[in-house]
Parts: sequence; structure tokens; C-alpha cells
Amino acid sequence: MNFLTGHFFYNGKPLASAPLWGMSVLKSGNMRFRWNETNPVREKFFSSICAEKRKALQPELIHSKTVYEVSSADEIFQKKGDGILTSNKFIVPAVTVADCMPVFVYDKNSNVFGVLHSGWKGTGIAAEAFYMLNKKYGSNPDDLCFVLGPHINSCCYSIDKKRAEYFSENFGSSCVSSIDGNKYSLSLTDANLYLLRKIGIPDGNIFVSKECTCCFKENGAFKYGSFRRQTSSLPQDLPLEEKQKHFTVQAAFVFYSF
Repeated sequence: MNFLTGHFFYNGKPLASAPLWGMSVLKSGNMRFRWNETNPVREKFFSSICAEKRKALQPELIHSKTVYEVSSADEIFQKKGDGILTSNKFIVPAVTVADCMPVFVYDKNSNVFGVLHSGWKGTGIAAEAFYMLNKKYGSNPDDLCFVLGPHINSCCYSIDKKRAEYFSENFGSSCVSSIDGNKYSLSLTDANLYLLRKIGIPDGNIFVSKECTCCFKENGAFKYGSFRRQTSSLPQDLPLEEKQKHFTVQAAFVFYSF
């Protein structure tokens, strides 16, 4: 299988009737998505997952906290943002990640499901999704299930003092730790757990992947594409658009297994 998949959890137990979350891996190929581009690798990947009537939908990512709630495919066309939610079982909500955290969401009461792209700029998007679900569907924290998917862990994620102060002030001091006084390590897991617990999501409804996209290996080979790992040898002043040609983007998605 060229992607990993898993369950949502409720009260510490996997939900058999819920959709599944999934994520491509390094050997799946580059899942880059832009509205003005075609990507045959991505199209082939999703054609193997989506049944005849299902369609993978994604906004073009902009590292924001913008979340869309849609019921049909045309509602997301040409939209830019970092999250997508739906109650339509024939939609496969998707985002792309390459060290940033995919956050998978399922509401046990309304059966709304989706996925969010949560990088350092977008940390807090899980709260935006909750507020949207609460306003439109009356979703309660006890009914919501979250999966914090594979992402760059604190072992490989160093940040400067200014960013460390930002995270400590907004997402709890436990998500950062000093390395040498000028550099700090950042735990996106702890930052998001702080946020979800503040909302009131029970721990038993949260599953956390322990695999680091930057350094985790399986059978001696890197399992995931990683922006930091794959671009570390490139010139620091190389434009981001050029760097994007040198790392492998993963697709993160939620789907019903019919």
C-alpha cells in the first residue's frame, strides 16, 4: 500500500463506523497541488482511492487558518485556504503537507469530517474548524474526534527566540524548549494538544501520530517527504518556489471505505 491509513478514536476506542484518515508517503510521489497546474502523479494516486462517484477536493494552500465547509465539488473550485470540511460521503477532503501537521477531524454527532493543514503560521486552525462546526451544526467538544497526523517533531524542528515566544504565549510554554539560548525546539503536537484541550476535546477523542516526517525511517529508508530534510543542502537564499521543486509533498485526506 502506497499510503497509510487509520481510525478516529472516541473515548479511547477506534470508531468502526466513522470515515478513515489517510496520508501518502514518500514512495507515493509528489502530491503538489495548484489550481493552475496538473499533476498526473496525484491524479493517479487519488483515482486508486476514490470510487467511481467520489472526488478528492482541496483548496490551494496559503498557510492560513481559513477553513471551507462544502457540500459539493464546485464550492471549492479556485478557493485558497488550509482546511476543508464536509458531510458529503462522496467527497474526499484533502490537503498537502511536507513537515506541517495534518489535522483530521470527525464529528460523531453530525458526521461532518475533514482535514486541516497546520503549519506554524496556521497553528490554531483546529479551533477555527471547531467554531465553524459549533456554529453551523451545534457540535460539542465531546462529539469531536481529532487525529494529529505525521509531521516534523520537536527532535528536528528548531526555531528562533521570537517564534518560540509567540508559541509559548499562545499555545503553552510546554510546546517549546531551549536548545542553546538562541535556538528552541518546537512541538507542534504539544501546541495543538494545548489548543484542543482548551476547547474541551477529551483526550480519549484525540489520536497522535508519533512519526516524524523529517527523520522517521522504515526498513532503513525515509518514510516521508520533508521540506527541512530534502532542502537542507540547498542555498539558503534560494527562492521558495525553487526549493519546492526539491521536496516531496504528501497528501492527507479523509475518506469513507465503501
